[in-house]
Amino acid sequence: MKAEPKWYVAQVLTGSEAETARRLTEAGMEAIAPVQVLHERRHGVWRLMRRTVFPGYVFVRVALIPRTYYHIQRQPQVVRLLGGAAPEAVPEEEMAAVLLFARSGRDFGVSCGERSNGETVITSGPLTALQERIVKVNPRGRRATVELTVLGEARRIEVGLVVGRGVSCAETAPAE
Repeated sequence: MKAEPKWYVAQVLTGSEAETARRLTEAGMEAIAPVQVLHERRHGVWRLMRRTVFPGYVFVRVALIPRTYYHIQRQPQVVRLLGGAAPEAVPEEEMAAVLLFARSGRDFGVSCGERSNGETVITSGPLTALQERIVKVNPRGRRATVELTVLGEARRIEVGLVVGRGVSCAETAPAE
């Protein structure tokens, strides 16, 4: 009987997420290290920057048999697979939200919104699919905080959001 592929979370050395995901993908596994685009203010100038959504973690979809388990564990930057005594698969409903950050291998871009009756309404961008998970909006910082659950643990993630009437949400390339 063949094991069914499921999503697992590999804890990796911070800063090595993209490299680890690339190595696992080259080995025939589906691996993602979601990246997002955020506005950051440096020296008084707003710049678009690329940031890892889950620093220190890579999501791997694999049929976890001993051969694949040990292949993942042998990667130089992998610390461990998350779980209790044994690696634990991420539930599908939790993984659906995580996958919104990694659609078609593209970065999770900046969304646009407007204030209406004291509420922020997302008008365009990838944040429209996560609108019900927004817990905080910081219009001056051009950020929104969303809450996701991964392996039963709530995680708060800041994502890019520009709020204002007539604001252009045209995607521009972030600085490297």
